[in-house]
Amino acid sequence: MTRDVNLLAYCGLYCGACSFKVAYDEKNPQHIKNMPSKYDQYQNAELEFCPGCRLDNQRGACKIRNCAISKDLTNCGECIDFPCAILKEFNYDGMLHHAGCIPNLIMIKEKGIDYFLDYQEKYWTCRCGAKTSWYLQNCAKCNEKLDHSYGNKK
Repeated sequence: MTRDVNLLAYCGLYCGACSFKVAYDEKNPQHIKNMPSKYDQYQNAELEFCPGCRLDNQRGACKIRNCAISKDLTNCGECIDFPCAILKEFNYDGMLHHAGCIPNLIMIKEKGIDYFLDYQEKYWTCRCGAKTSWYLQNCAKCNEKLDHSYGNKK
């Protein structure tokens, strides 16, 4: 079964666990309320779907996205410079959800995109069936404690 490659950002983020996307999909702002203070400006905003970096309607520039597109790459793991300085800076910038980028891309190189997407979909779904997101501490549906350290456990 081929998965939706649009859920894989060029940098290796799994967009299916994006707090904004899951909040929009689930119609539940709790996913955004658990994000770091950097995102406080969005706490009371309308739930708005983030289109992901593979779609054309982008907000702002992303050096990683632009580089991957210019090299005609599906993801940064395909690059001969992997992991480059730009990707390393992003992966180690202190944002919890960024810390899984390089390990995610390594998983993709070793096991393939379909394996990665299947793994991530299962990992980011609670036992009750609800979608979970990067900063959610308890499931928004059943309140079960979640352990999503980086989203790339092997």
